[in-house]
Amino acid sequence: MEETTEGVHLVRVITDDRRHQLWAAACRREDAVDQVLNAIPEGGDATLLANRLKPSEEEALNLKPGEVIELSR
Repeated sequence: MEETTEGVHLVRVITDDRRHQLWAAACRREDAVDQVLNAIPEGGDATLLANRLKPSEEEALNLKPGEVIELSR
Protein backbone atom coordinates (compact mmCIF):
# COMPACT_ATOMS: atom_id res chain seq x y z
CA MET A 1 0.00 0.00 0.00
CA GLU A 2 1.44 3.34 -1.04
CA GLU A 3 1.27 6.10 1.55
CA THR A 4 -0.33 9.31 0.40
CA THR A 5 0.69 12.74 1.55
CA GLU A 6 -1.18 16.01 1.67
CA GLY A 7 2.00 18.07 1.82
CA VAL A 8 4.62 18.78 4.42
CA HIS A 9 3.38 19.79 7.86
CA LEU A 10 5.26 21.63 10.59
CA VAL A 11 5.37 20.19 14.09
CA ARG A 12 6.84 21.88 17.17
CA VAL A 13 8.53 19.55 19.63
CA ILE A 14 9.37 20.32 23.24
CA THR A 15 11.87 17.81 24.55
CA ASP A 16 11.85 16.47 28.10
CA ASP A 17 14.66 18.92 28.91
CA ARG A 18 12.43 21.80 27.61
CA ARG A 19 14.30 22.46 24.33
CA HIS A 20 12.20 23.53 21.36
CA GLN A 21 12.62 21.91 17.94
CA LEU A 22 10.90 22.34 14.59
CA TRP A 23 10.14 19.24 12.52
CA ALA A 24 8.65 18.67 9.08
CA ALA A 25 6.48 15.64 8.32
CA ALA A 26 5.49 14.53 4.81
CA CYS A 27 2.21 12.76 5.52
CA ARG A 28 -1.47 13.35 6.03
CA ARG A 29 -2.04 16.32 8.33
CA GLU A 30 -3.82 14.17 10.92
CA ASP A 31 -0.81 11.82 11.10
CA ALA A 32 1.95 14.45 11.40
CA VAL A 33 2.20 14.55 15.20
CA ASP A 34 2.29 10.75 15.51
CA GLN A 35 4.94 10.48 12.78
CA VAL A 36 7.18 12.97 14.60
CA LEU A 37 6.57 11.39 18.02
CA ASN A 38 7.74 8.08 16.54
CA ALA A 39 10.99 9.76 15.43
CA ILE A 40 11.94 11.49 18.68
CA PRO A 41 13.10 10.06 22.01
CA GLU A 42 10.35 9.18 24.44
CA GLY A 43 9.26 11.99 26.73
CA GLY A 44 8.90 14.74 24.14
CA ASP A 45 5.69 16.60 23.36
CA ALA A 46 4.63 17.51 19.81
CA THR A 47 2.12 20.04 18.50
CA LEU A 48 0.94 20.53 14.93
CA LEU A 49 1.46 24.11 13.80
CA ALA A 50 -0.98 26.08 11.65
CA ASN A 51 1.95 27.57 9.68
CA ARG A 52 2.32 26.19 6.17
CA LEU A 53 5.40 25.90 3.98
CA LYS A 54 5.41 27.48 0.54
CA PRO A 55 5.37 24.95 -2.34
CA SER A 56 8.97 25.89 -3.18
CA GLU A 57 10.02 25.21 0.44
CA GLU A 58 8.30 21.81 0.41
CA GLU A 59 10.02 20.96 -2.85
CA ALA A 60 13.42 22.01 -1.47
CA LEU A 61 13.04 19.57 1.45
CA ASN A 62 12.59 16.73 -1.06
CA LEU A 63 10.83 14.49 1.48
CA LYS A 64 9.34 11.16 0.51
CA PRO A 65 5.86 10.30 1.83
CA GLY A 66 6.14 9.24 5.47
CA GLU A 67 9.50 10.93 6.07
CA VAL A 68 10.11 13.35 8.94
CA ILE A 69 13.11 15.57 9.52
CA GLU A 70 14.21 18.03 12.16
CA LEU A 71 14.53 21.52 10.72
CA SER A 72 16.01 23.29 13.75
CA ARG A 73 17.25 22.64 17.24
